[in-house]
Amino acid sequence: RVPRDRVIFRRLRHAMVFCFFPSEPPESVKSKGTRGQRDALILEKQNHPHVFALGLKDAACKEPGCFILSACGALGGCTACWARKAVLEKYANGLDDYRCCQGYVGACCCVEPPECRGSPAALFLEGCCCPVFSLSIARIHLMDKKQVRPDPCDYQLIACSNCLQLLACVVDIVAMFDERATELANLIDCAADCFTCSVAGCMGAQIKHEMDKDQHGVVYAVAVPTPMSVAQAHGIPVVAVGSESAPPPAPLMPSPPKGAKSLPVVAVQPAAESMER
Repeated sequence: RVPRDRVIFRRLRHAMVFCFFPSEPPESVKSKGTRGQRDALILEKQNHPHVFALGLKDAACKEPGCFILSACGALGGCTACWARKAVLEKYANGLDDYRCCQGYVGACCCVEPPECRGSPAALFLEGCCCPVFSLSIARIHLMDKKQVRPDPCDYQLIACSNCLQLLACVVDIVAMFDERATELANLIDCAADCFTCSVAGCMGAQIKHEMDKDQHGVVYAVAVPTPMSVAQAHGIPVVAVGSESAPPPAPLMPSPPKGAKSLPVVAVQPAAESMER
């Protein structure tokens, strides 16, 4: 059984994020720069037909070891380098398909980023120079390859992280003119960094869990109610979320071409074993 104090802490942590920030996707992204480009990429995938096998908010409890390692290695770039390489090897053609930021980031200050195709050194530099952003790129790449939609709490975590970073920036400016605010600024900076590391730990654990599920062939967990026949008519291999049985290995679903209509969203059918229970 889970200790009572651990359950209370987990509920308080979730309440802080889930009560103050909406879970619905925003109408548009207002962030600028690379952060805004990342958030826009996540928002574009809200109509994808599949979901992650493990939700982001449950990753720390389901994969505690990977969560701790990912969180500790996040700021140093270790988690990003591992995730980028692992996703490329599992869902693409390995490092041969590597590109700087996987081509998701456009020009920054009118400067086009170099492609650096297939360069391990470029992957290492990307992970070390932009550790959390590079980890997000690995997760977005996986979402594209498997047509996975964002987690419901993605929007809440992004909003909470943005608010903490904004608050830290404001208090740092205040501390420049009033030394009494220095300790408060340091405290908020530490809280914002800890939150960022915990989210990075959840992303690393979620990516590992997804790849473990696909160890013997890519498995798609489908999202919302419609008959199973609809999924089969579109040739989508389906596995019930939480089911121990997986369908036979299936080829990766290619990303839809530009202008193509999104696939109809289909239901996760309960596993026969759970229905009998």
